[in-house]
Amino acid sequence: MMDVAGLEAFIQIAEFGSFRRAAEAMRLSQTALSHRIRKLEEDVGVTLFQRTTRSLALTRAGQAFFPEARDALLRLSNLYDNLKREGRQSQEKVSVGCLGSLGEHFLPDVLREFRQRYPHVSVTVFDEPAAALRERVSSGEAQFALTILGAQLWTQKSRALFEEDFVAAVPASHPLAEREALTWADLVGYPLARVATTTSHGFMLSESLGTFGERLDWAYEVQRVNMAVCFVANGIAVTVLPRLAIPPSPNLRILPITAPSIRRTVGIIARDGVPLPRPAQHLQRMLLHAIARHPKGIPSGEAQASGRDKATTPGSSSLSSR
Repeated sequence: MMDVAGLEAFIQIAEFGSFRRAAEAMRLSQTALSHRIRKLEEDVGVTLFQRTTRSLALTRAGQAFFPEARDALLRLSNLYDNLKREGRQSQEKVSVGCLGSLGEHFLPDVLREFRQRYPHVSVTVFDEPAAALRERVSSGEAQFALTILGAQLWTQKSRALFEEDFVAAVPASHPLAEREALTWADLVGYPLARVATTTSHGFMLSESLGTFGERLDWAYEVQRVNMAVCFVANGIAVTVLPRLAIPPSPNLRILPITAPSIRRTVGIIARDGVPLPRPAQHLQRMLLHAIARHPKGIPSGEAQASGRDKATTPGSSSLSSR
């Protein structure tokens, strides 16, 4: 193993040409400095200095070793400084991924509290689809993500938090708006808006319905959830979306839909075996606490507004490899 302390002592003595001056520069006693050099010489098996009571000089081996040792120590010092700088920057920045529908519900209050505790830490939020979030976490761009759990990469670990039902959103003036709950068969014959099957919940809906989906009138296909909700609010279609994707509005009704019930698992993913910096740990903990306060995954005001969501309990298991 390289004796860094011995190398530093050797370089200082060679540059000052004096044990006394080198010891003063390093704030060591001459005895301690002599011990370091003696240990270094024993380790490498050669004498590096010729010492007498009146003179000090490098041996031939010491002369050959000096420039190489100085360059090596300089490279090591630069490497250490760069690593320290990266560590400091990791304490000053947090990056988190979040599905847009989940982030809108939980992040504002959490980030407000986080900012009060860490005013000098900047936060980058990747509000993207689930597949993109998995890639962000895998590459390290996002330190963790709140997303749909499914087929995680083997390099990732996950923690399930709650189950989110798919529900129907119907215009407030729609004939179905007077119902307390719906089945999929109730939607036959009405124009529907769906989010493209290239999205995670669009694909999940298509897979869950199977051939029954062919009986439904998918009059509109959109790329984003907010457009589907806009169509409902303006009375031109009905849509089926995860509960948290639908904002409260006087222009629409949110109804449970069964036969079959379709739900997705929401949770946290992170890289397996990679510890989070302290600020990121605290942000994740604050997010988990915020979700635990609303076991349905819905802030209380909105749950009361819809009044028809089934309660589910957040998963209590720790992050596990998937």
